[in-house]
Amino acid sequence: MKIRTLCVLAVTFLSGGCGVWIAGPEGTHHDHGDGTPVSHAYVNTYLDIPDAVIDCIAPAAEGYFSPALSRYCDYLYPSNLPYDSYDLPCYVRSDFNGDGYDDFAFLFSSEEWSGGKWYLTTKLIVVLSTYDGYVIGADEILGTVYDYADVPIEEYWSIFLVSAGRHAFVTEKNGVTITKTITLDHDGFYLASLDPDEEALFYADHDAVYEMSPDAPLAKKQALSKSAGDVKRMIPFNKEVAGRERPIK
Repeated sequence: MKIRTLCVLAVTFLSGGCGVWIAGPEGTHHDHGDGTPVSHAYVNTYLDIPDAVIDCIAPAAEGYFSPALSRYCDYLYPSNLPYDSYDLPCYVRSDFNGDGYDDFAFLFSSEEWSGGKWYLTTKLIVVLSTYDGYVIGADEILGTVYDYADVPIEEYWSIFLVSAGRHAFVTEKNGVTITKTITLDHDGFYLASLDPDEEALFYADHDAVYEMSPDAPLAKKQALSKSAGDVKRMIPFNKEVAGRERPIK
């Protein structure tokens, strides 16, 4: 999978003269418990995130929200999984770089409407612990998925924890099932998608995040960008999950 970045759609499409309605689920405003606000930055999320991590991701997450669990289909977030607040389809918390401290992977969404269509943009943000505190290890806009208003909105990507150790990586190519073995020195996370070509395994090394694709799971790819770019990638919504199982568990 090759991840390209994109810019968020403009609030008004000048060429068409039509406005855009921007929406998202209600976020949780953190406070001291008595209604007085805390001093850290605001992030539109219901997740229980340490204040220092909120401060770190706030600039990158501005304009985005944490999707509700109900927005994910059964492939992206299987209904038979036990609930784990550290392993959700938009949030994985574990030690990715092996320094003994938790790191954090997020998927944030931005939902927009225009001309009878919805546009759903998904962003991946990874925060890594270092000796100097938390840093952004990756900030990537995965893409903007769109369809007409009569099609229900669904999330297109999800993430889940892949523990350290050996795993079977099962993929299918040209009708042939291929099984490879991968070994992770530390915990990582997998990016699942309604499109199998959009999936990948991610791991961290110090303050950088790397990707392994299903086609070459043993190859170390270039580190992901720490700052989202402005290249637009539009993806027509197409649900390709019938009969599929997660390639790595």
